[in-house]
Amino acid sequence: MSRARTANYIALPILLTAAVFGFYWVWGLLFIWWIIPTILNGQAFLVFEINRDDDPLLYWAIVCLWALSGLMMIAASLFPQYAYLLA
Repeated sequence: MSRARTANYIALPILLTAAVFGFYWVWGLLFIWWIIPTILNGQAFLVFEINRDDDPLLYWAIVCLWALSGLMMIAASLFPQYAYLLA
């Protein structure tokens, strides 16, 4: 089994556990992690594939949305007293 496939099998129960217990920072880290291959490959996925060269405005909007979502989830976990401001 490849390393990527093994990582996916490990990540799935971790993400499910994080969802059940409300550990939003785990999801925030995942959103931040998704930015790296997205920028390196020049492809983002929303409903269908979006290429940076074909539709740069939508591509960068998605990258910024993922970054903002990830940072908000991490911030909500680090500063729960201000989490209501992020919703």
